[in-house]
Amino acid sequence: MNVYLHEIMRTVPGREEAYMASVLSVGQRPGRPSGGDHHGQLGQFRSAETSGMFPLVINIWEHTWQSQAAALHRQFADVDRDRGMEDWWNRNLHLRRGGYDRILVPTAYTLDSAGLARAGVCGRVFLHEILWLPLGAADDYLAALDQQFLPLARRFDWQLVGAYRVSQRPRQAVVLFALRHWSDLARLLAARVDDAELQRWFDYRDRLAVDLHELVLLPGRMNPLGIRD
Repeated sequence: MNVYLHEIMRTVPGREEAYMASVLSVGQRPGRPSGGDHHGQLGQFRSAETSGMFPLVINIWEHTWQSQAAALHRQFADVDRDRGMEDWWNRNLHLRRGGYDRILVPTAYTLDSAGLARAGVCGRVFLHEILWLPLGAADDYLAALDQQFLPLARRFDWQLVGAYRVSQRPRQAVVLFALRHWSDLARLLAARVDDAELQRWFDYRDRLAVDLHELVLLPGRMNPLGIRD
């Protein structure tokens, strides 16, 4: 089973792409021991100024539970820790100001990176949602998202990247959509005013969610999901 390391980093203004490139370089250093913790990029993103706090970089890495545990061991072990990673961490403090991580557990209808590539999921802009829900409500919300909202979203060419529970944070869910055009974002958001089905969905979501953080994201230059014009 795949899980996903989801990192939200506060970066130095203007250094988002430099930070993302630096992160990707960690796994490509010659001579770095593998230790069974290989993982791949699902996507790297930076926040657009119009939707909230910026600058932020969001990295999402595809793991298994075993590779995630191995990565944490190599990062935090004393004797056999990854000293190359430690060196990278210290050398790149000028690019970032802090952040936090979570581990995402995908729903059954969420595709892995290979499945997303086969399905042609990609975008110029992405909508990223973090929801705080009543305790025990995350699974029901994600099931309703699949059954009620995704058929509506497809009418506006919204593509699901993933819908996830958050390990060790049972009140949270994370949802990520890919949009090929900025106009795809605008069409659905404008239609929710008059479309009865969209109104019912957003009324349900807004009643249930205790809090909601929505970010409009741009793909990093090396993001496999990004469309670069």
